[in-house]
Amino acid sequence: MNKIGFFITIFLFCTILGLYVGYRSIPEVGDVNPMTGKDVNDPYGTLYFLGIVLFGTVTLLLLLKYYKGDLLFRFLEVYIIFVGSMMVWQFAIIDAIGQLLSSQEEYLIILMVVSALTVAVRFLRKTFTVKNLTLAIAIAGAGGALGSFMGLMPALLLVAALGTYDIIAVFKTKHMIKLADESRLREMPIMFETPSTGIKTGPRKGIKADKDVLGLGTGDIAIPLILFVAVLRTLNDWVPVIFTVAGSMCGLALVIYYVTDVKRAALPALPPIIGCGVLGLGLWAVLGMLF
Repeated sequence: MNKIGFFITIFLFCTILGLYVGYRSIPEVGDVNPMTGKDVNDPYGTLYFLGIVLFGTVTLLLLLKYYKGDLLFRFLEVYIIFVGSMMVWQFAIIDAIGQLLSSQEEYLIILMVVSALTVAVRFLRKTFTVKNLTLAIAIAGAGGALGSFMGLMPALLLVAALGTYDIIAVFKTKHMIKLADESRLREMPIMFETPSTGIKTGPRKGIKADKDVLGLGTGDIAIPLILFVAVLRTLNDWVPVIFTVAGSMCGLALVIYYVTDVKRAALPALPPIIGCGVLGLGLWAVLGMLF
């Protein structure tokens, strides 16, 4: 599988699974954002989430700079995979075997065991496939759940702000590049990765071909997923969701094509992914008016 196909597959897998989580979460969340206590269409939800992202990024950068141990990062890895995957399994278990369960306690035990097994698999089989798959399940669960907290307008404001931040963090301050490099060295679960062998642009400067990897940040999938679920929540129609997802996939394909066939460079993937997704949503709206 070429690199475009690989990352599109990861993106599509996370999106389908995340939309499932979002679809199941929306009725349970209702009209109140559980993080802010305000209406899901209140723009305060955007500011709140932006604050969390910035605080998390600063905290992570400080940890990478001053904390030289390994235990804390392994704890974060366990937490991310366990909690994220639990968001998926909580609905999958009910839909698959819910009628066979005799009590809430039995359901919770199975949920904890399956989520723990997801973590165990990640640590026992540290191949690219297993690491990407377990991370994809966790990101789909987190992104799908967070998307159910927001209406379309707050979600659009959020992805626009984070897309702008991505550009600044990669091209201006460059701290996102540092975060990606350090995460690889410390084996932190914030990137989907595949060996970079076979690409026209070759390995990164100063890195041997057999040691180099091509990565995509988890936020480049989780953030668009928030938008997709928000589109579903607000418009209550799968067609605009499909248009938005298709547009975002085109944006991702363009980014991967550039870094594998044109020039090997660190690029902010979120702006083209979000931008093309919004164009897809706009195309749906235009076609709706015409036909």
